Amino acid sequence: MPQDEKFENGGTMRDADKRMYYIVSPQSFAYNPARINVGSIGYQNTSKNVIVSSLYEVFKTIEDVDDRFLWHWFKSDDFQKLIVQLQEGGVRLYFYYDKLCMGTIALPSLAEQHRIGAYLDKLDNLITLHQRKQGIINSIQP
Repeated sequence: MPQDEKFENGGTMRDADKRMYYIVSPQSFAYNPARINVGSIGYQNTSKNVIVSSLYEVFKTIEDVDDRFLWHWFKSDDFQKLIVQLQEGGVRLYFYYDKLCMGTIALPSLAEQHRIGAYLDKLDNLITLHQRKQGIINSIQP
């Protein structure tokens, strides 16, 4: 949300008390540990810092990891299995960053990670275009 965009109560993010938020710098991941099992993870790919609730986990990868490759791994069944295996809690289950760090992932070379990530991005885009096309066709049909 842009800093000057107004909330329903009339205030703006620029005026809000930000002490209870984390700053998310570009090329960072952020996720809600109570909702990661439903895909509540994001990648900050804008050129400016953004903020998220202090309830979120925020991290950056090291230079040996391609972020797009990792992004696609976060959508995989292997990642979902890791969440189920390591989440903790009672009524509400959490998957904190320390648990994420306990997981393992087989990483090919950085160049190969980049190619795989780019290929999966293209595939996602093609699927999205196909779904949009189907939606338009379905809305036209009687």
